[in-house]
Amino acid sequence: MKSYIILTILLSFLPHIRVFPDYPEIVDLDYKDILFKQIQEDIQSYFKTASRVLEDSEEKRKFPPLQIFRYQNPNNMDIFSLAARVNLSYDTLATLNGLDNPAALQGIVTVLIPNLPGIFVPLNPKSGFQEILYSLRLGSEKQFQEIVIGDRKKFLFFLGDNFHSLERAYFLNILFRFPLSFGKLTSRYGYRTHPFTGHRKFHHGIDIAAPEGTDVFAARDGIIVSIGNDPALGNYIQIGHEGGYQTVYGHLSVINVSLKQKVSSGMIIGEVGITGMSTGPHLHFEIRRKGSVQDPVPLLPKSIKRSR
Repeated sequence: MKSYIILTILLSFLPHIRVFPDYPEIVDLDYKDILFKQIQEDIQSYFKTASRVLEDSEEKRKFPPLQIFRYQNPNNMDIFSLAARVNLSYDTLATLNGLDNPAALQGIVTVLIPNLPGIFVPLNPKSGFQEILYSLRLGSEKQFQEIVIGDRKKFLFFLGDNFHSLERAYFLNILFRFPLSFGKLTSRYGYRTHPFTGHRKFHHGIDIAAPEGTDVFAARDGIIVSIGNDPALGNYIQIGHEGGYQTVYGHLSVINVSLKQKVSSGMIIGEVGITGMSTGPHLHFEIRRKGSVQDPVPLLPKSIKRSR
């Protein structure tokens, strides 16, 4: 009893943090299940209230309090089907359950379901996707509630918020487009035997073989931040993108853009060449985030595996 009193006193000094114990379990996604019915009523209440009040209205206090429920997913539904069944966006379910892509739900047996829509942003991001969630909202003026979920993981809950276009693209694995209309992946990201020195060296991007003169496309909207000639990369272009990303295009024969120019996804920015240290015509393509290189393959469409 004494420990319970002490815990109650401590929590009283954390007005912005709500600690959720073991969550009530939804057995069936059906109105016969009283908890499922409660979630649906709370969601409808939220949308009715949100449609008639302003962001800073006093009436906002009439929103139902946030609650978390758990559901054993016996049929292993995908996130889109589950979102449709519970009348929530997949944005909400993905961020609450720490999912970085739609397929990630397949490995989760117990799914957490809230009674309100919104975005759950972890205070300690563990993945690139979570870092994007955190960085895009950290400096925003949107209202949020600080909560603790599960084993004391801290989140910022943005009531009624949805994915930013960049977040949605990352989650759906369409963050970048393939920079060529066709090509053959000849060298992957990671350690390899250097074709000129014969020594083992880290390859910071991927190489895509294509005929000289093949059009090279911007992989995403952005701004040209660097153009030049490098002893290894030859003629290259670097584009800065939203979310701290950069893409690099090397060994070009022709450059069609200028410094600080805005480009759109799919815009022709140059042509494949053999400039720099190149054994044949190909495009060296890199993806960086805040200066650190990343494997481009998981961030490109699956068509990267196909060649003409």
